[in-house]
Amino acid sequence: MVTYRPLSLVQRIVLISVGTISLGFGIAGMFLPGVPTTPFLLITAGCYARSSERLYTWLLTRPWLQKPLETAFRFKERRTLPLRVKLIAQSVAWSSFGLTVFTASSPFGQVTTLLLAIACSVAMGIIKTDDEPLPERRWRPTLGDIAAQLGLGALAGGFGGLIGGMAARAGAQFATNLAGQPLAMSWQTPLTWLGLSIALGALLGLAYAGLRHRLPANKWLRGLAFGALSIPALLSTVWQAQIGLPLAIVWFIPSALVYGLVTSLAFGRLAADRALSSAMPTHNAAGEQGC
Repeated sequence: MVTYRPLSLVQRIVLISVGTISLGFGIAGMFLPGVPTTPFLLITAGCYARSSERLYTWLLTRPWLQKPLETAFRFKERRTLPLRVKLIAQSVAWSSFGLTVFTASSPFGQVTTLLLAIACSVAMGIIKTDDEPLPERRWRPTLGDIAAQLGLGALAGGFGGLIGGMAARAGAQFATNLAGQPLAMSWQTPLTWLGLSIALGALLGLAYAGLRHRLPANKWLRGLAFGALSIPALLSTVWQAQIGLPLAIVWFIPSALVYGLVTSLAFGRLAADRALSSAMPTHNAAGEQGC
């Protein structure tokens, strides 16, 4: 058992100060891209636990910190993060980048938020995912199941098209901002673009429903593989829009990979929810029969 010597007043003040500053960074990390929340909350908890029982109790009893603290302690124990936390971090990071792109920020600010968003993505990719495995839906070659798969594919693909279209639009705006020739800002053009992205994504989602069993088993690799297969269709659309090939390669190919990843994750989530909902009546019926 580890024993600690009593701390002096100066040592307690230093630990409380470090813990409080770290708490500030942790709270900022809930809203700012590239600023991690989990490590700072762990530092705060350690400093408060060693220096002030009152502050440590206060920290653990804040309702708005319960989820982040639970994630922090879980990360300390397992060195993993739930997929939900990863997706939230990615969403905040890349949304912040898009905000700087469309609000006429300085090129330095746009590049800085881009680098922070990339750093967030790299960090989330390195850290292992800690989630319960989703139940697998055993599809049958019946008309109902085939229609259900196509429906889920269209929904997942449409959502992927929305996210991929937003990424492509932000990327194009960013590139033209740096070139000193920003794209004209109007509501009609982005809405038309997103509508076409959703429609094309839904059509490609139908193909995903039929091809996914021939793609890699890992959901991340499966999404990247499908995104790569979608590149020709997306580039042909970009080419018809008379956008230069360098811009298409730099921004729309990554957007196609984003589309594939989102479609793969969304289809898996939708299929799991369908499997759970279809299993619940069976479970209730079995329970009633036992009674």
